[in-house]
Amino acid sequence: MVLSIGLAVMCVALGVSMIGVILPQLGSRVPLHFFLRVTSMAGVLAVGSTAMYVLAFQGGGPVALTMASTAMVLAPAMLCIAVSPPRSRRVRALVAFAVVLALTVGITTTALEASAALTVRILAVAAACGLCAVLSARARTIPRRSAIVLAATTGGFAAYSLLRVAVSLSPLAGTPLDRMLFSVEATGVAATASVLLTGLAVVLVRRSPTLGGPDRSSAWTRVAFDDWSRARTDLGIDGLLALLTELRMAAREVDPSAVDVYRGVEVRRPSALPAVRSRLRDGYGWRAAQLSLLTESADAPRGS
Repeated sequence: MVLSIGLAVMCVALGVSMIGVILPQLGSRVPLHFFLRVTSMAGVLAVGSTAMYVLAFQGGGPVALTMASTAMVLAPAMLCIAVSPPRSRRVRALVAFAVVLALTVGITTTALEASAALTVRILAVAAACGLCAVLSARARTIPRRSAIVLAATTGGFAAYSLLRVAVSLSPLAGTPLDRMLFSVEATGVAATASVLLTGLAVVLVRRSPTLGGPDRSSAWTRVAFDDWSRARTDLGIDGLLALLTELRMAAREVDPSAVDVYRGVEVRRPSALPAVRSRLRDGYGWRAAQLSLLTESADAPRGS
């Protein structure tokens, strides 16, 4: 009953987030669209996992249980990707991490006996949530309030999962305390609360001034690659896209309201190139040859 109610609550929360927050921003120039898209996928996986667990507990068999377990671990793994800079090297590593984690959980769910498979599953979720908490706390591509809520939520669920494993392997296993804190119902409540708090992080994105855009009366400077074709020939498309991601991250460290543009970024200050170059050199290790690829141009004020 509790899981069924949790499924209904999560479906409603996901629907509200999708309609009110995520869908209107999918075509936005603001880089938060990557966070919103991937977070929506994580929400779908969380809801799907709960639905499959309900089906499995009602006699759905090992297939439903395997699908539920795989989706359960993929949801926080997708959040790790969501808080990372798009097209960065980190995203590729996190995609590989998510695939390995999902395969491990899927295989162990079908190959091991129930208690061992459950332990692996909980540890996998704890690993994904713990990593997401660290990445969220350090994230610069989403509003700070959203990052704090997401870090606290995933970190809290990681701690809850690790405590659950520790209790199951201790003399407290099977005691009334264990049944009270880590029963199916209690775990469902904890998972539902985590999903709802993740939805809150998405709602806070909508309230961020970054999402609404910066002051339109301000002067903007466009920082971009001077000769894209030559840079692509010298660095390769993958290397150039990695530098582009780092350029946009550095620009946001200089000005949080910076906006992605074609092959570059716009910063709300009259002359941004020296500050962005300094940040790229000190924070990202760019060499003089890489810094020389950048140029700036003044854009007209963004008036009505």
